[in-house]
Amino acid sequence: MHCKCCDAMLTDFEATRRNANTFEFVDLCNECFAEVKHIVPVIERKDLMKPEDFELEGAEDEYIEDIEDIKEFINYKYL
Repeated sequence: MHCKCCDAMLTDFEATRRNANTFEFVDLCNECFAEVKHIVPVIERKDLMKPEDFELEGAEDEYIEDIEDIKEFINYKYL
């Protein structure tokens, strides 16, 4: 299985990541997934994680501002 974005080979952990809303496979490597991690809720098999998968675990902190901007935009545009 390859990443839909960069065509890198996916690990077992990356290949089993599913969208929490649709249950479809996300099919993105960790590096590409880091870009959308803050807006795509997923179900992950933590038991398949390897040491290299832990590198991106703390990356969500840098996206907090983006989440707040999206919430403000939605509230302004649609409410």
